[in-house]
Amino acid sequence: MYSENNSKPKNRGGLALACVLLMMILCVAAAVGVFILLSQNINEDVSDGGEVRSETEENYQKQIEELQKTVDELKSSVENLKNTQSEPSSSVYMGISTLSETGIEEISETVKPSIVTITVSVPSTRYQSGFFYYTVGGVTSTGSGIIYNTEGYIITNYHVVSYYDSYENVTIDVTLSDGREFPAEFIGGDKNNDLAIIKIESDDTLVPAKFGKSSDLKVGAVVLAIGNPLGIEFAGSVTLGIVSAVDRTIDKENTADSMIQTDAAINPGNSGGALVNTNGEVVGITTLKVSDTEVEGLGFAIPIDYASPIISNLVEFGYVKDRPATGISGSTVSASISRYYGVPQGVIVTNVEENSGADLAGIQVNDIITEIDGEHVETMADIQAANASHKVGDIIKVTAYRNGEYYSTNLKLMEDRGR
Repeated sequence: MYSENNSKPKNRGGLALACVLLMMILCVAAAVGVFILLSQNINEDVSDGGEVRSETEENYQKQIEELQKTVDELKSSVENLKNTQSEPSSSVYMGISTLSETGIEEISETVKPSIVTITVSVPSTRYQSGFFYYTVGGVTSTGSGIIYNTEGYIITNYHVVSYYDSYENVTIDVTLSDGREFPAEFIGGDKNNDLAIIKIESDDTLVPAKFGKSSDLKVGAVVLAIGNPLGIEFAGSVTLGIVSAVDRTIDKENTADSMIQTDAAINPGNSGGALVNTNGEVVGITTLKVSDTEVEGLGFAIPIDYASPIISNLVEFGYVKDRPATGISGSTVSASISRYYGVPQGVIVTNVEENSGADLAGIQVNDIITEIDGEHVETMADIQAANASHKVGDIIKVTAYRNGEYYSTNLKLMEDRGR
């Protein structure tokens, strides 16, 4: 986070230049004085030779006029320098960007009406098991969203609205930037890439966001993150930063394959909000940050170029059409874990979807997948890459480790519904 400093930066280079110019003026003025004295002495010493005196005086007069002209030019230069020094700087980051404070205000005011607050509520339900009672639900979470079009479709992260898939009677509400509230309908989600679409019905015209191209982003470009950190109380918060990196790969389940890294502050509640360029265009969907006491300024956004085809599919079908999937979730077995437990490196299966290709192929939770089609597997990204190189209906050969033994099985890739 950048700290604000109201004091004006000192321009020591400009001050030094002014001093040099003033010294030059003094030197020239001294030279003029010397010429004048010499002229007077000559007038006193030379009584005869009028022609010689007249010619000498004429030469001195020309030189005095030229020196006076030089003095006037130097004075003008000093005045111009003073005027330049007094003008306020229009740059927010000296030497980094010419984005003015007025420009930031205009971008913020333009984009804010397209950013909404999403509130997801899970009602509490009481259950009895024998002599014991227990309650589940009773949870409320908030996040951000981006108005996609005037029909009321709103982009957000899947994890913002994931309770919808986990509990019954979940309600989703949307609060616009002007404070109006609307109930929302869950349209579809892509858990693998952490994207979802919800929809509201509004009689008034909504303000869709303007979308740019994330492929145009360069490292060092100035960006703004606009969203609702910590909920509706801080709705419409704007933070400023730069693009720290592009095309980052995060070794974390259910994240996009490619991410934009930024040091613009992203906090809980910003998820699903907008990462905006200096043209006021959405170039990314803010999704997560690295939270650690020793880490600052590590936030991530899904590039809009990557997200756009997924969003289009979610709006039209409710899922990403014709995308193959194995039907498993898993996490990495690192080299250190492998040595400690005496198991191979790979991806340990944490969940198998019912009736998926993995389920029908006999893969079970706690199996460690080590190879697909003879290629070594270390992370879920490796499995996703293998899926991407095939189409729905293809058969892949999976090698896995279970209870001290390896086995191989043929897995039929099925259409990934993303949830």
